[in-house]
Amino acid sequence: MKKRFAIVLAVLLVISAFAGCTKDKAEQVVNVFFGGGTPLTIDPALNSASAGSNIIKLVHAGLMGFQWVDGKAALAPELAESYTLSEDGLTYVFTLRKGLKWSDGTEFKASEIVESWNRAASKALGADYGFLYDTIEGYNGGEGPLNLVADDAAGTLTVKLVNPTPYFLELCAFPTFYPVKVANTDLEGIWATDPAKYIGMGAFKMTSYAVDDVIKYVKNENYWNADKVALEAVNCYLSEDNVAILTNYENDTADFINSIDPTEYDRLNSTYPGQLNFGDYIGTYYILFNVHKDISPAGKQLTVQEQSKARFAIGQLVNRQELVTNVTRGGQVAATGFYPVTLKDGLNNDVRSAEGYGKWYTGTNTPSTVNAQYTEDQVAACNTLIELGYAYTGTLEAGDIKFTDMPAIDFAFNNSGANALIIQYVQATWEKFGLTATINTEAWATLQQKLKAGDAEAARMGWIADFNDCVNFLEIFISNSGNNYPRLGRAIGDYTRASKVTKDAGVGAYYGEEGNQTWADAYDALVKQIKAEADMTKRAELCAKAERVLMATGGTAPLYFYTNPYMLKPNVKGLILMPTGDVIWNYVTIEE
Repeated sequence: MKKRFAIVLAVLLVISAFAGCTKDKAEQVVNVFFGGGTPLTIDPALNSASAGSNIIKLVHAGLMGFQWVDGKAALAPELAESYTLSEDGLTYVFTLRKGLKWSDGTEFKASEIVESWNRAASKALGADYGFLYDTIEGYNGGEGPLNLVADDAAGTLTVKLVNPTPYFLELCAFPTFYPVKVANTDLEGIWATDPAKYIGMGAFKMTSYAVDDVIKYVKNENYWNADKVALEAVNCYLSEDNVAILTNYENDTADFINSIDPTEYDRLNSTYPGQLNFGDYIGTYYILFNVHKDISPAGKQLTVQEQSKARFAIGQLVNRQELVTNVTRGGQVAATGFYPVTLKDGLNNDVRSAEGYGKWYTGTNTPSTVNAQYTEDQVAACNTLIELGYAYTGTLEAGDIKFTDMPAIDFAFNNSGANALIIQYVQATWEKFGLTATINTEAWATLQQKLKAGDAEAARMGWIADFNDCVNFLEIFISNSGNNYPRLGRAIGDYTRASKVTKDAGVGAYYGEEGNQTWADAYDALVKQIKAEADMTKRAELCAKAERVLMATGGTAPLYFYTNPYMLKPNVKGLILMPTGDVIWNYVTIEE
């Protein structure tokens, strides 16, 4: 009884923190919860999280953006009025709209895009997404300067690319490419919490920032399309507490939420017909394993290549179909590889169903003929671990096999949406086979810092497409990517528990189809080839090969392909939700 009272009290305390979000429904004001708590940063160049990205989009804008075009949400010129592309696909010339102004009323110049892009790409800033600028001549590993020519008098920006890049316009709508007032910035992103410095080109401007509380915005009267912006204000509330978030929605104090406990779906569908939606999402939810963690069995030292096989087997033990059917329950698709469904490669519109692409979890929902209580994948995983020399009791035939000398794994996650239920399911599955996972719940910002430093053994992670091309799912794991949390191609970082064998697992010659290449040679070079390949058939073959190389490391264990569960009040009209996760409030209206 005391425990129940404590939980109720805790929920009430959290809800009280957002008591100020009540509003008159007749006002053109929205209160939103993106989940994920306080972002690690909302500096457009430094951010690498989906929730942070959608908060950034309120204040900032790019050369391109998402708008309503002929009744459909589509990519369209934003700060640019128009653009041209040379016949060889290498030179873009953007012409800016006339009279553009920053949110503080000062004139916006094309040269400020040059300053912003060079800052975002620079080695000094060290942004997770800085490598995206390698599509532009002059990147030079962040040394720069980028091959950009601004003509402030004419209002044009000329961009010279290294190779034809079919997704470059999508990059121009991505936060890392949003212009900022460079003079206001710093290298840590602290400036982005100060409304006086957080000046942008978007539809809204920040008025206050409070950690673990709310970021408030009002309409930017200097926005180029301000006449079409009906909302007077947007309040972004910062919470990772699903109960508090849902309570605010049910109390009519929140208009939009996208962090929802799946156990509530049936009740919400019944109580609020049409308000719970499962939007399209191009993304993969996965477990990541730090390759510097030694998972050798007691008394036997596995090679790095053997440990890759063991990591893959650990991930293979999870019944993905059971997970999406009984746990996540939001229309997700059980993963068969790292690329999600509907992802493109320049030739195929859905690589998961395209010829030449592999499938790694083919028996995730098929009962094994050895013992029907196990799936085919689980039996295959157990046989791999047996072959590698892990000790065990019981047998597959009897249905009681348990491995007894697998080192425990510290598993970190942030408690948002369905994460807790998913991790509990994974933990229970592993325990069924004798594997121990110690679960650590972290605030999202704290977990991101831990992952960036390399100080994590395993964690839940998700990747939502920034643009619809395989490259976006491959670049996560290139050696210099700040999002490469398994540490493939990277030094050990802050992790202190590696063995002599695994201390150089990130940078040694252990990868590729023969298991004898460095990650730079096996993978980075392959991604570079993909980005340069003009023949789409050859490009698709290279994309399939890159996924094979990645999956062989066991550093990622994809669980399912995302949908986007969210709730939206029926009187909120005109919201743009893209399958890349972009949520655009610019053209929303509130009906009385």
